[in-house]
Amino acid sequence: MSIFSTPSSTGLVDALNGRPVRRHTETGAFYVPKAGWSHFWGRTLDAIVVVAVAGVLMGVLNSLVQNFALGSLSYSLMSSTALYATVLAAIWFLVLFVYGMICGTVGGAGDAAFGMRGVRISDGTTAGALHGGWRAVCWSFAPLYMVMAIAVAVSGGNGDSFEAKFTAVDLRSGLAKGMEPVPDPKVAAKAQQERDAQEQLPKLYGNNDGLHG
Repeated sequence: MSIFSTPSSTGLVDALNGRPVRRHTETGAFYVPKAGWSHFWGRTLDAIVVVAVAGVLMGVLNSLVQNFALGSLSYSLMSSTALYATVLAAIWFLVLFVYGMICGTVGGAGDAAFGMRGVRISDGTTAGALHGGWRAVCWSFAPLYMVMAIAVAVSGGNGDSFEAKFTAVDLRSGLAKGMEPVPDPKVAAKAQQERDAQEQLPKLYGNNDGLHG
């Protein structure tokens, strides 16, 4: 599946926001995908949170080292640039992994702010703690992630950019609030046009005054 692909339309739209309603491929349950730009800004907020937390922890470590508060470890870190860089990298990836675990279970800051949740397209389940943590770590190795995320948003998509099996569902949709989806007016109008066109065609069977007059 392409990173920009989405499940086929159900012919229904959300009663509250009018967005297309999809089905989870295995369970058949309905869901409403989150709009592209909302998904993008939500993930941007997640990135800001990770950078802020990691930055604070790195700043605390630097302060402890500069004040020799860690004893012999402070001397070791000050005398070895490679060791110091390794510890900073460990802090970065630890924050990423822990935040990914949160996103993979209850959802991160971006999910809460924009009313969405990343779930599997197949059955609507979340990634889980371990999978969520590893996904977050893998994202940090993808320099094109933000470019691809912007492309998804511009195209109106809502996928998780690198994993086509995940999507962001709208937790503020009418469907999520218990409202039944309604027929898509565009689909209904198209079907009516097709019916009108068929009625205008000459009948191929039975008596037809237009053919035998």
